Amino acid sequence: MTTYRYLFADLLTNQVIAELPLTAVNFTQTLNAAGTFTGTMLLTDSSETTLNVINGTIPARTALYVDRNGTLVWGGIIWSREYNSETQHVSLTAREFESYFEKRVINTTQAFTNLDQFSIVQALVNQAQAVTNGNIGVVTNTSTSGVTVSRTFYNYELKNVYQAILDLSRGGLNGATQYGFDFNINVAYDVNNNPSKTLALATKSGTRYSASNVNAPVFEFPSGNVISYEYPEDGSLVANKVYVTGAGSQVAPVTYSDATKLAAGWAVLEDVANYSDITDTNLLTSLAVAQVNGVGYPPTTLKIVAPPYVDPVFGTYGLGDDVRVRIRDDRFPNGIDTTYRLVALTVTAGETSGEKITLTLTLPTN
Repeated sequence: MTTYRYLFADLLTNQVIAELPLTAVNFTQTLNAAGTFTGTMLLTDSSETTLNVINGTIPARTALYVDRNGTLVWGGIIWSREYNSETQHVSLTAREFESYFEKRVINTTQAFTNLDQFSIVQALVNQAQAVTNGNIGVVTNTSTSGVTVSRTFYNYELKNVYQAILDLSRGGLNGATQYGFDFNINVAYDVNNNPSKTLALATKSGTRYSASNVNAPVFEFPSGNVISYEYPEDGSLVANKVYVTGAGSQVAPVTYSDATKLAAGWAVLEDVANYSDITDTNLLTSLAVAQVNGVGYPPTTLKIVAPPYVDPVFGTYGLGDDVRVRIRDDRFPNGIDTTYRLVALTVTAGETSGEKITLTLTLPTN
């Protein structure tokens, strides 16, 4: 039987101030972004219980940790709370700890020259946490990627720290090789059994598998371990011509088009990207090429729903991992047997209908 506990802590001190029973819980772990959490709780007539709930769930001040069978599987910040007098329920919405750095800006010019991209990220996080009342306890390390870059974040931009990290993570092209990295803030119990959070950086997180690797997690439909799946294709995200601007008017914008698709009869689909901290035209060009290559066709995203207790069980795979998917049905009458990359996990705790896991998968980029 799966047991969930929900721990509420002061955001700055990380001291646990409440453990509360929640229902209708749904949470998402997301690679390179802040996943979400929603849950509700019924208020009772007990003033003590009511005060515990109200004082222990203050938006923008309270951290939330999700414990599944003794392991922390989610952590973030409560950003909104809503009470409904008719149902007497308090509804909570939280986002993973990456969301804190959306609320922190780079307000002094920071110049990094030929520095490892991981070192820049670590410096930005450490600087944000060095100010008074700015340290939420995210631990960084000194890992490196082997890729050196130059960036200047100007004080007049007031770019938020999360966006700076996201821009860095998108990398660019070095010849034919795409570079960049994955980032997440992971939660776990420390040696004293207290919740902790650590910045994790990897050139490509997770475990790689070939399509024929017998050790890869396998998901099959309809005769296997997949309950259902969705296969959305969103053409609104497609761009085959991209304009990229750099730092200020002194840097000429860069344009890149996918000549192959246009020659094949696709209509022109344009997009614009801005990198206000980049002055290197060659880097801007590589970013433009990478963006067109990434969104030249409707993104292929597969969402599969699987029970957590059927092999491969929940916890044996994680964000960034490759998984093998086999489907043969009306949508894929010839069948597919393809390796996908796991980029998001959504968990429905399921107090009455049973726990359910939804995996969001994309085709690997390399």
